[in-house]
Amino acid sequence: MALLVVPIDPLRAADLTLSEWDALVARRRVYFERPDHPLADRLRAAGVTAAAFDDEPDAGDNDAALVTDETSPRVLELARAGATIGSGPARPPDVLAAAYGAPVLRRAIRSLGTLALVMARLRSPDGCPWDKEQTHRSLEVHLLEEAHEVIDSIERRRVGAELEEELGDVLLQVFFHSRIAEGDGRFDISAVADTLVAKLIHRHPHVFGETEVADAAEVLRNWEEIKRAEKERSDPFEDIPRALPALLAAGKTIKRAAGLGFKPSDDDAHRRLHEAIENRSVGDALLWLVVMARSLDQDPETALLRSLASFRAGF
Repeated sequence: MALLVVPIDPLRAADLTLSEWDALVARRRVYFERPDHPLADRLRAAGVTAAAFDDEPDAGDNDAALVTDETSPRVLELARAGATIGSGPARPPDVLAAAYGAPVLRRAIRSLGTLALVMARLRSPDGCPWDKEQTHRSLEVHLLEEAHEVIDSIERRRVGAELEEELGDVLLQVFFHSRIAEGDGRFDISAVADTLVAKLIHRHPHVFGETEVADAAEVLRNWEEIKRAEKERSDPFEDIPRALPALLAAGKTIKRAAGLGFKPSDDDAHRRLHEAIENRSVGDALLWLVVMARSLDQDPETALLRSLASFRAGF
């Protein structure tokens, strides 16, 4: 055992879970960053010694706990020293995930939970006629439009309130599709999140495991190898959607190939591009432009969109 750290702001004391309460009551002493925290009086009433601390708490003190603000730098410091970090109903893969996520965890649980409730109501027999009629196929166009609106906000540098709203619209689509699937008994939003968490942990062994990597390129190679093993696919390009626009598909294909060792020199790429132009092979020319874009660390789709915007403005 080790020191238990529970990051929870005074105004969110009601969000403490029963398991966290039981863990605090089981400790002989509970220290508080804020002596006036509402949990202090409740713990004293339960017979626990609760007070402010004089010296910095010892991360190895298994008789004590510490209640901090959610943004307190002590949380990460103590996590690195071996303390246990409370995370409410969430199940962090490791103590550092719990520490880094502490500033947003309880607000996210409450807000995303409220969104799940709203979607449940909208799709219920007492809900909205339009929402109840929607299917995965009828929502396809909305998901596509919302994703493009996110990109548009980023390109126009509207990355404050506008981007926040557009990302919310994309999140709505995720919850909407999940609620439709829940109604059919296939999966729900919690299963979507659990599947994503498991995928992220499995594909980041250099973060959550013992694998060592030299750089981001090696991370990408490992990601593709793990993904290929998961899907049991011999073709590394099989999962690239056929419905993608050609430039997006090219960018994704070259990125995937680069992760598997495709790294032509700049001279070779220029030579192949000029050959394609001389042969009037537009497709090959576009392909090698995408290769060159990747070598310059530029996304071809984004680069073309920006050039189009400049062209329109100056036309």
